[in-house]
Order: sequence, then structure tokens, then C-alpha cells
Amino acid sequence: MLEISESKLAQYVVHYVGDTLVFGDEAFSRPEVMLEAAFTQLAFNKIDLEQQFEFFHETDIGLNEMYTYVNSIFDQNSSFLEQSKHIATHLKSVSQHPNIKNGELFIGLFDNCLWNSEVKKALAIVKLDEKEMFLDVKNEQNKMIVNGVDGINVKKINNMAVFVDMGPDVAPAVFMKTKKKEDVVYWQERFLKIKVADEHYHKTNLALTECKKYIIKEESYTNTEKLGFLNKTLDYFRNEEEFQVDNYIDTVFDKTDSVQKDIIVQSVKPYETVISESAIAKVEKTYKRKIKLDSNIEIQVNVRDIEQVDQLIEVGYDELTHRKFYKIYFQEEI
Repeated sequence: MLEISESKLAQYVVHYVGDTLVFGDEAFSRPEVMLEAAFTQLAFNKIDLEQQFEFFHETDIGLNEMYTYVNSIFDQNSSFLEQSKHIATHLKSVSQHPNIKNGELFIGLFDNCLWNSEVKKALAIVKLDEKEMFLDVKNEQNKMIVNGVDGINVKKINNMAVFVDMGPDVAPAVFMKTKKKEDVVYWQERFLKIKVADEHYHKTNLALTECKKYIIKEESYTNTEKLGFLNKTLDYFRNEEEFQVDNYIDTVFDKTDSVQKDIIVQSVKPYETVISESAIAKVEKTYKRKIKLDSNIEIQVNVRDIEQVDQLIEVGYDELTHRKFYKIYFQEEI
């Protein structure tokens, strides 16, 4: 895992990638504290550091442009500005689709990052193609001055990538984030030319996500049934070595008609894989066990067994008030 709490921004530059290229003519170093904090947040705040990627090429990894440029920077820091211009030029060459917006390209080289307790260098690349209006409020001689300023929100999701120097003769570790799904082709496949490093982790992640999506959206299930199926899904992934969709359906769903089964198979069949425990730990956090009611009341349920859920929570309808209710059984308050 990459730790950047003690990192230092050694060099950075901003280029403009649009109908024409505008290169920053200087690589800046050691910005003042507030600016460094902003750049660090911009580079790392939204990146998924649990999903690792790797460079690839169909014939020769040396022909992967980004692999060459990134390694050149790690091998010789003095080439940072020159290689950053190559990166901007390469990005422009793969950004010909009319839906790809013009924007600034931030490239920063960070020292003193930790990778499994080892000090590493990391290179961050962020494409910025949306600006927002911010209010600049100042108190000057007891007079309030307000100006509108066009600026960049460092907390906003952008197309971004982080590369970690793993040392001589070892390919850099790669992490990536896209602003929207449509950007994957141009950003991941054409610009970075990277693929998932751990296919089992990736497929387990997607399988759990799609299973959850089906359960939540299926209108024929009650809220308590959904909670039970979500918990049984997690138990299935914890207890099995491989994810096989037919076995999953038979294990988790007591009664599934052919239409429902076809929907599940079509959604998750491509993600059959050896199950990754680390992927379960990540996705489990998104499996919320809550029943949300229109009265702004939420019921938190941590029971894993669907039969227990049915025994502890009862759903009813009050004929007098014409409202639904939940009845919850328990032994004592904790």
C-alpha cells in the first residue's frame, strides 16, 4: 500500500492539452506549503490505491510510450520537464474524439512516499478539464472585498494516474482513476496502455458489485429479504474458493425463476474467478445493512443469516392508520 502522508513534491509542471499544445516552460520545485498540500490532494485524494495496474504491450513493453517516459523520469530526475512534454504530446495524440475536452495536465514527481515501509518516488498525472467559480473574500482595511475566481476543485474526480518507482529492472506499479466510464478507453487503454495487475481481485470486485446491484434493484424482494441475500452473498464469497454463478445462485437464492436466473447469469457470468479475499474486504464496506424509511428512520441490521432476519424483524400493515410498520424482537437493550 502506498503511504503519502510524509511525501514531498520535488518537481511539478502544468501543460495545456487542447486543439494546440501549450507547454509549461519550467519545472517548478518545492512549492510553498499550502500549494504543495493542494497539489498532493489533487494527485492522490481520489485515486484507488487498492486496485493496481501494470503496463503492457502486444509485442514489446519498450514500445509502450508511457512506460518509457515514466521510467526515464525515475531513472533521471533531470529529464522531468522533457519527458513531461512527451507525455502531454502523447495525450494529445490519443485525445482526438470530440467528446474529450481540452484542459490542463498536471504532472508532479513526489519524493519520500512509502511502499510497504520502503521509501519510493511516485509520479502523478492529472488531466483537468473542468473549472468552477470560487468566491475570493478578503478583509482589506475593515472593508470586505468579494471577487469571483475561476479555479480548479482539488477534491473533484479527474482522469488521473499514479506511478510508483519500484527500482531498477522492475516495472512501476500503476494506479488509475477515470472521471466517467466512457473515459476508460481513451485514458486507460490508449493513453496509459495498462491492464489490471491482479485479475482475481478485479473480477471478485466486479462480481460482488454486480450481485449487490441485482439484489438492491429486484423489486420482488422485501427489504428484509434483500438484507438476507446481501449477507448470504458475502458469506458465499468468504466460504468458497471460486466464484461460479450457477453455484452462487443455488447457494444464495432459495427460489429463483428462470427470468431472474438469466438476469443474474448475464450480469456476473464474465466475472467467474478465483475469489480474492482482499477484494471482499474492500467491497464489504459498501454492503450497507440498512432499511431506510420515508419517516427519516434507518434500521441498522448486522444479522448475516436470512432466516434470523425473518425471525427478528416482522413487516406489517396497520389497517387503522393505513401505514406499514416493522416489529423488532430482542432479548434486552445493550
